[in-house]
Amino acid sequence: MKKYFVALTTTALISAAPFALAASSTNLTVTGLITPVACTPTFSGGGVIDLGKISSKDLNQTSNTLVSTDPLTLTVNCSAPATFAINPIDNNPGTAIGDLFGLGLTDDGEKLGFFYPKILRATADASPADPIESDDGITWAKADIAQPGYRLSVATPGDTDPIDATVVTMDLEVETYIARADGLTLDNEVNIDGSATFEIIY
Repeated sequence: MKKYFVALTTTALISAAPFALAASSTNLTVTGLITPVACTPTFSGGGVIDLGKISSKDLNQTSNTLVSTDPLTLTVNCSAPATFAINPIDNNPGTAIGDLFGLGLTDDGEKLGFFYPKILRATADASPADPIESDDGITWAKADIAQPGYRLSVATPGDTDPIDATVVTMDLEVETYIARADGLTLDNEVNIDGSATFEIIY
């Protein structure tokens, strides 16, 4: 790395030599914060929803089919009060219908369906809180679902600014849909492969 830097610098100086009196520059600054606080997210039931076997004959031909509605609780435990955000990540990107979480593809490359958690209620240190979301980590608004590309946090009821908390809970209801059957090739068994990761951002 050092040899490359020296060679690059030398090249820049040689090429810039005729213009030494008109030299310009820019700075690169690296900042951040190391925090002693650690937050751990967990899902009730290990975060596993088993839909079992679904008969293709029970699917709607011309509209998405709601095949399951499952309660789930997301709990974030921190070692001390902290302001944090939850970043939902779709582990099967590009397979969902819309901006939700995908269920994978059929053998013919067709999008099988989607799922998403509805946020029913939230608490911060056992007190009621409003779930909020942001696509940039700066501007926040009230949230009613979790979806990829939108960070989640909690605010004082009626507000939209993230607050410090040691324990945050979100009661969720996960809805799972299979895409309209007339657009799917279901001659053989197809695995439903929905997967999401919820990571903590400080």
